[in-house]
Amino acid sequence: MSSKNVLPDISLCDPSEDLLPFLQQIVLESKSKRKRLYCSVTLETGYFDPLAILEGINNPRDSNCYMEKPADEFSIACGESVAKASFSGSDRFTKARIWSDELLMHTRNAGKLALSGSGPTHFLSATFETEKRSDDSPDPLHIFFPRWQVLRKGGVHLLTVNAEINPFSSPSKLKEELDESICQIKGMRYEQPRSSIINSTKFDSPMENLNYLDAVRKALCEIHSGKLSKIVLARQLHYDTKCEISSFSIAHLLRDRYPDCFTFCLSTPNKGTMVGATPETLLRVSGSNLETEAIAGSAPRGPSAGRDALWGKTLLGQEKAIHEHRLVIESIIRRLASIGLTNSMECKTRLLRLANLQHMRTPIRAKLANGIHPFDALDALHPTPAMGGTPREEAIPLIRKLEKTSRGWYSGVAGWMDGRGHGEFIVPIRCGKITPSNLTLYAGAGVVDGSVPEQEKIETDWKLEAMLEVITGRTNLIGE
Repeated sequence: MSSKNVLPDISLCDPSEDLLPFLQQIVLESKSKRKRLYCSVTLETGYFDPLAILEGINNPRDSNCYMEKPADEFSIACGESVAKASFSGSDRFTKARIWSDELLMHTRNAGKLALSGSGPTHFLSATFETEKRSDDSPDPLHIFFPRWQVLRKGGVHLLTVNAEINPFSSPSKLKEELDESICQIKGMRYEQPRSSIINSTKFDSPMENLNYLDAVRKALCEIHSGKLSKIVLARQLHYDTKCEISSFSIAHLLRDRYPDCFTFCLSTPNKGTMVGATPETLLRVSGSNLETEAIAGSAPRGPSAGRDALWGKTLLGQEKAIHEHRLVIESIIRRLASIGLTNSMECKTRLLRLANLQHMRTPIRAKLANGIHPFDALDALHPTPAMGGTPREEAIPLIRKLEKTSRGWYSGVAGWMDGRGHGEFIVPIRCGKITPSNLTLYAGAGVVDGSVPEQEKIETDWKLEAMLEVITGRTNLIGE
């Protein structure tokens, strides 16, 4: 990665000592340059749970984000925004890159930034669509610099607090505000959420966005005509809820049940909360190392070791699944090459085994060349054929025509990038969007030549039932 994408080497101070001289220096710099600056203070603390902290101080009127992968001993959460921006259009990731680079160049650090995700970190969420299709849809891309963030990696727990500084800022007042934020999180008292206890929630029958069997049949006609090779069609089930649902309680159950997935919560002001556990990592960047993956093809888990192995082996040898998976791999490699990453290495295909499903998974690695930003890779990869189809130019308009409604965050992008260019971005699937009055569950399946409409619907049933069971304790999709 080129040096312009990395935070400049600036002097650090120890946040366990007096922050006042550090803040005084930044205020003087802000005055001399007549520019708005930002400070970011990171310190190591004792044990905390990022999800519990977000649950305790969540502000639904502001942005927040939580991601956790228990198998990697990694968890990060953040809330509120010191700075934020929203973008739309085909160049939304380019605009986000410019905004992020500019903000990082004007951020000054205190503390040891030992781990990826520590120090000044920007959190990004993007919808499946490039344009906003309704007033209640999230912004096509939202990026923000949080007031606070907490990171747990292995046995290390880091707290970062951030603030804006202008020429008229008072160093002593800034110190009071930062100390207050630090004390609030370090002194957190964990209490029960006030919203409903899940597993006792009851819903009426849902409304669905489309006749799924009919949509799959229409998509197969387009495939047989040679217009496209693959399309992913998604279902949305809308339930009216009689009481508020706790997204954080759902996330807590999901992280225990799916330790190999990324459990996530993300929200922007007044747009509800998306919560789920996704098996799909869109992009992981560490220095010059880039990793993505192809996930396609599904089979249920077996009731015994022998049956489980049989279904997994059958999936790996199934012609339709191999074809679908190959399309995803080849498209990812082409898209990385389109931005100059021609050194992609395809790893061996293996099974990704989750609690209720198993999938074909192939990691793909590359080296970031100079001048290529992680957001450039996001722009090239999203949406992958695993979420949209191939060729993209044919699949996306057909998805809009057949699905009828916006996907919003479902099958979009969510993740973070720190000041050193390290980051991780997931694809929000296996999820539900929660508002005070309703719940929407999402699930999709890939349609290729050889797909059977009834079987594709069964696959989406498996995915929808897994989420519904966590929320209600039942798997009845039609409600009761």
